[in-house]
Amino acid sequence: TILKVEFHSQFWQYQNGRCNEYSFQFDGQECTQPAPIVNSLYKHVGNSGYTIAPPGEVSGFCNATSRGPIQSGPLSISVHIRTSGNAYTGKVSGGKVTSYILVEEYCP
Repeated sequence: TILKVEFHSQFWQYQNGRCNEYSFQFDGQECTQPAPIVNSLYKHVGNSGYTIAPPGEVSGFCNATSRGPIQSGPLSISVHIRTSGNAYTGKVSGGKVTSYILVEEYCP
């Protein structure tokens, strides 16, 4: 089984000069084949304390993790954030943000 996954949202970052990494995990493990599914956001806006919230996407294909091949059936899929810059996804004060995860299964 090969999974195509996409995550679309706002990627919030509050601290300047920091990098955040957003990745998919399958049952708590990152994809190993063909490669990890990762996107990153680096914020640098001079000396200002601006908060940035650009729209973002994490997408790719996965057919195996360190535990072995992806199997058909129930699977926990999550977007994991490694942050050094106080990061969030889909958070808005006083407004609405729509975030979504799309999962498609391809059977060879």
